[in-house]
Amino acid sequence: MLNIKPLKTEVYNSIVEDFNKMSSFTRKAENELKNKYKSLPSCTLGSIISLLVQRSMKHSYRKSPVISSRFHELYEELMKDKNRENVILRLSESQRITPALFARSLLQNVYSDSTMTKKCLKDTTLIENKDLACQVFLGLMNDNQYGPFADVIKQSIGLEYELRLERELRLMNITFSDENVLRSRGYDKTPDFKLDIPIAVDGFVINWVESKALFGDEENHSCYLKEQLLCYWNRFGPGLVIYWFGYLETLNSTPEVNNMFILRTSFPDKSSITQYKFDV
Repeated sequence: MLNIKPLKTEVYNSIVEDFNKMSSFTRKAENELKNKYKSLPSCTLGSIISLLVQRSMKHSYRKSPVISSRFHELYEELMKDKNRENVILRLSESQRITPALFARSLLQNVYSDSTMTKKCLKDTTLIENKDLACQVFLGLMNDNQYGPFADVIKQSIGLEYELRLERELRLMNITFSDENVLRSRGYDKTPDFKLDIPIAVDGFVINWVESKALFGDEENHSCYLKEQLLCYWNRFGPGLVIYWFGYLETLNSTPEVNNMFILRTSFPDKSSITQYKFDV
């Protein structure tokens, strides 16, 4: 397993600066950035790029009939040419949005029903126009960050690391209650695993463990803190948050870290764990 360490601020800022210079959000552009930062684990850089793309789209993309109509006009114009290869990819690059978002915008101009648009994005065979169906499919398949295929990949990765964490707990004979058990007991917000008997990691008492299969920076960590982690701490006491793909080193200096919970990039080694046993 990779030994991922907290990322230095200057490296992170350099990645953000280079990302902002990217002319598009295609796989080719992402690979160029990855080639520059080969020293970083690919999962770390990939997660950082994913976060930056998501935020960029939130700030720049606007769901508007006018925009959808303009994109459709651009699409129709290119489809008149003999070279119809990767039309959506070319247009998304020129408009600096992801291919899946450009495809969504096109479909919004074709279908007034948003439900139908979502269905067509999940199953392009539902699109009556065969040329459009083909272009949308190619756009979705070449988008690492948005669309149903990207969502399935991210969900699968999240589940994979939850299962990895569960396996680690079982190997150490650490008993726990998972989210399903906790929700059956009436808890609305739950960590991935609530330990039945607390453990100590490097002397810090742990009551629960949360798995995050992504990179933790200040923005998403702050969001998790408000929406999840504070709630876990209030209900169950201190815990452990695992950012499997690394996290920004400045998070270690925030007030909640090492007080409400500790941060790690993997499940701690057995040598750093103290297990408690209660005699019945």
